[in-house]
Amino acid sequence: QKYGMPERINDEIFIAMGKALDFIDPDQLSMSVILTAMNRFINEADGSQTAFLDGNQPDRLCEPILQHVRARGGQVQTGTPIVEINVNDEDHTIQSLTTADGRTIEADYYVSAMPVDVLKRLIPKPWSTLPYFRQLDELEGIPVINIQLWF
Repeated sequence: QKYGMPERINDEIFIAMGKALDFIDPDQLSMSVILTAMNRFINEADGSQTAFLDGNQPDRLCEPILQHVRARGGQVQTGTPIVEINVNDEDHTIQSLTTADGRTIEADYYVSAMPVDVLKRLIPKPWSTLPYFRQLDELEGIPVINIQLWF
């Protein structure tokens, strides 16, 4: 209000960003965090197409995805640390995953929710020189949820 910013901007942008970035109200969060994120959105070609969840991530995003997968006969493993991605010798596709407790998980599809730093450590040797996976070297882990949905 001090700078003439409409209350609507606070309600629709700053509160949503504060919750998305650090799960707290913007008046308790350093504005440098929000302004840095806003600067990135503004400078992106599709920045005007950003959106925020209208609630917390577990209820509004994770639970619906979980229910969608389970309704179609899929299984979701959570709280299951992976220590190795095992690949087939012939074509280097995923054969199975080895969990921290020694179990082997085989599936038709695998979806990773690992932080990028953890994923980088688990990349199988045959993948490490492939251009697609070499791009991981450029990524730096940050404490923000990031989801890419392809359909």
